[in-house]
Amino acid sequence: MNPKNGYDERTVINITTTTSTLIVYLSLLTILLFVDFYYFKILDLINQNSISVILNMFIIGIINYVYFIKDKKFLEKGFKTDKKGGYVIILFIVLNSMCLLYFANKNREKIFAEREKARIEKNR
Repeated sequence: MNPKNGYDERTVINITTTTSTLIVYLSLLTILLFVDFYYFKILDLINQNSISVILNMFIIGIINYVYFIKDKKFLEKGFKTDKKGGYVIILFIVLNSMCLLYFANKNREKIFAEREKARIEKNR
């Protein structure tokens, strides 16, 4: 148990793995939505249900743990604990979330427009 913050090493590793996995997953989802909206329909090829989301996050978490967290490679990058770094991370998460919501709404509008067009053509 670390007397400084009250968490043991296993808890810190679990929190680090979970948080970084969530950030990586949301970043990948934002990139997929961007590609799907502007270039080609990639999300039609991907089955998006709760089981696949959990499975994908689990796979990303295992890769994240094995390659970055298990050997504590992320600690060797020379990160400093300061308020500026915390603000940068929070800003990245907020911007990433805003982009994700923007692209999700644009894709939803696009899908509704396509369905409306198909409904109108069907009624003719």
